[in-house]
This record gives sequence, C-alpha cells and structure tokens, in this order.
Amino acid sequence: MMLFAVSAGTAAAQPNPQASPAPPAPAVPSTPPNTAADAPPADAARPSGPEVLTLDRAIEIAMKQQPSLRQTRAQYEAAQGRLDQVRVLRNPTLALNANAALNSQPSCSSRLGAIANCGGFFASPILSVGAAAQANWRIYDFGLTSANIRAAELSAEAAEATIGTTTLDIRNAVEVAYLEAVARRRLVEVAETTVKSEDAHLDQARRFVAAQAKDPIEVAQATSRDANARSALAQAQSNEATALADLRSAIGWVEPLNSPVVSASWPTPPPEADPPALTALVETARQRRPEIVQLDKALLAADASVTAALAERRPYLSATASVQLGEDLSPTTSSQSDWTAAITLTWLAFDGGKSAADARVARANFASATAQRDALLVTLTSQLDSARSQIVANRANVAASSEAVTAARAQLKLADARYAQGLGSQIELADAQTAVTTAEGNLVQAEFQLATAWAQLHRATAQ
Repeated sequence: MMLFAVSAGTAAAQPNPQASPAPPAPAVPSTPPNTAADAPPADAARPSGPEVLTLDRAIEIAMKQQPSLRQTRAQYEAAQGRLDQVRVLRNPTLALNANAALNSQPSCSSRLGAIANCGGFFASPILSVGAAAQANWRIYDFGLTSANIRAAELSAEAAEATIGTTTLDIRNAVEVAYLEAVARRRLVEVAETTVKSEDAHLDQARRFVAAQAKDPIEVAQATSRDANARSALAQAQSNEATALADLRSAIGWVEPLNSPVVSASWPTPPPEADPPALTALVETARQRRPEIVQLDKALLAADASVTAALAERRPYLSATASVQLGEDLSPTTSSQSDWTAAITLTWLAFDGGKSAADARVARANFASATAQRDALLVTLTSQLDSARSQIVANRANVAASSEAVTAARAQLKLADARYAQGLGSQIELADAQTAVTTAEGNLVQAEFQLATAWAQLHRATAQ
C-alpha cells in the first residue's frame, strides 16, 4: 500500500513589470488567510450514526465474523472427527437383524414320485420368524490401531495450531488495514487544510486586484491552485473510501450496510524504546510462533503414519459371537436356536503392495513437513531483522519529517504575512503552501510506515 503526499498544484508566472513594486498595505482591504497550518490536523467531523471503530474493536469483530477463521475451526473439528473414526476400531460392534418368511412344505414325502399324491408344493404354507445378533471385537492388532490413533491425534493437534496461525494473520491484516484507513483520513485532513488555505489566498488575491494593488494574473494563479487543491482533496477522499473498504473486508463484514468509520488518531503511539535485539526476537519467535508448533506436530504425525503403514500387514486377533433364534408358526410349532463364539487370528499374507505404497506416501509427507519447518526457520530471522531495521529507520524518518513540517509551517506563516502586507508574491505563497502540504503528507506516510513496521514485528514474534 503506497501512500502519497497530497500536494496543491502551482502555476508559474512572471511578475508584471508595470506593477508597483510595493503597493501600500493600508489601501488593501486584506483579510488574513484562515489556515490551519500552525496546528496539527484535528479529527474531522464524522457521521454520528456509524460507530467509530477502535483497533481493538475492529479486531474483536473480526475474531467473530471473519470467514477464514470459521473455516479453520471447521477444519479442526473435521480433524477431531477423523480421530474419532480411527478410535472406533478399538470398540466392539453389535449387529441385530430380524426376518419373517413364508414357505411351503409338502404334507407327506418330498420324493418326486409322491408329490402328485400329496397335494403339491403349496399344500402346507408355513410362516417362520427369526432374530439374530452378532458381536465383533478386534482384540489386538499388534500396534496398527495405536499407530493410526497416534497419527490422527497429532494431525488434530496440528490443525488446532492452525487456528492460532489464522488468528495472527487476521489480526495483522486488520491492524494494517486500520492503519491504512487512519493514514488516509489524516491525508484527507491535510488536503482539507490545504483547500481552506488556498480559498483564503484566492480571497486575498481578489481583494488585492479589486483594490488595483496586484496584477489580475494573481487571481488566475490563485484560482488554479485552489482548483488543484480541491482535486487533490477529492482524490484523497477516494483513497480513504478504498482503505475503508479494505478494512471492511479484513474485518469480514458480510452485511453490506455495515460501514467502518475510523478517527484520525493512530491507535497507539509508537514506543520510544528500540525493539529488542535480533537474537532475543528470534528466540521469542521460535517459542511462540504457532506455525512452528503446527509443523512440529505435522512431523510427528507423518512419522506415526509411516509406522502405521508398515504395520498394515501385521496379523490381528478378533473375537466373534452370534446367536440366532427362529420359530415356525405352524400347527406343529417348532423353535430353533443356535449360538456360536469364536476367536480368529487373521493375517493378510499379501496385499498387492498397498502397505508399501502407503509407507512411501507417509515418508514423502514427513520429508515435506521437514522442509517446510526448515524454510520457516530460514525466513524467520530475515523477517525479524527486516521489521526491526524498518522500525529504527522509520523512527528517524518521523523525527525528520516532524522537523520539516515545523519549518514549512513557519515559512508559510511568513509568506502569508508578507503577502498580506503586499510585499510577497503568489509564487512565494504557492511554494510555501506546497511545502507545508508535502511535509505533512510525508509525515503521515512516515508515521504509517513506523506503525506498520511494529505491526509486522508483532506478527513475526506472535504477539
């Protein structure tokens, strides 16, 4: 995001050689320009309806409404569900069924030669009912289920660490977008101050020309600068609207009626103390970054998956029990029941290479997680060093920009006084006004860069 310094356009003009070198001031009904350059920009009047968001409030809303965070939490819930699915293998299962059947039975001998004398197959219809129950339980599988459960548990813990990563990303995105919106609001105020100043200069020029103390070209020059200032104000307001839209997206507002409003004050003043040393920052980040925790868990889960893949061909011991009840509802009712119980040892002697393929995939996942963790550790030091250096450099930039604003305001004040007395020119006044506008815009940009550098350092150290 690039901030630009709002500047008012100037028109170069040559002084009129026939004009009086120093018109007497008392003859000119001049009015001192109403400029706000002697004071820092104040908060502009904001609409009374929408809530003026603070940074903490914006982050609070994002933690509740941001869809990406809800999606990450759903992924963690799915990982917990997969863990429950693996644990099911340790539990016994029970299946129940019931049946009813209608069949026929010859009333006499079932020999083919005697069927004709016995009335055929449908002579004696019989209704039979039955019920059965079967229980199965895998007693022991030589570590296969334990390895799968361990891998699922670690995967769920890695998914839980992802929630912390997403939370930090959302917080950082909201903070940067909020700082951008504040900077754009301050630039709007700089542009508004410039417009007020140029309006006053234009009014002065008209009074001078009406009193025939200045050449009419000065009105044209002042009008051009005033129009340029208003154009710059419109562009600044457009940039502010874009920044607020980005803030709305970072917060995760779905309802289009919700429109964020921010003040022109920075959330917190930049700390005066220098950031900690690089070694201390790296140590803190390695202890607190959820990405490192996530990758550590992913490494352990991948290792457990390798163990589980190698254990797929191990035998397993299971127990089975079943009972079946049946009854024929015939004139000569008869009941039948039987039960069985067994312990079975099963071994898949050859699985067509499935376990070897699963082990290969698991080893590749382990290598990938190892590389991702190493890459994060490599870039972590660079991120911290960059954020720390930007804080130091931008703090110096803020101090220099503040001095430039003070000097430019003093120069504009002198130029205003000289012009009001008929001693200055439009060129001198325009240069002084442009210097103030540029210096104030540069100060806003330096303050934004300093605040953003602190936000990036907090993200890198998971604060």
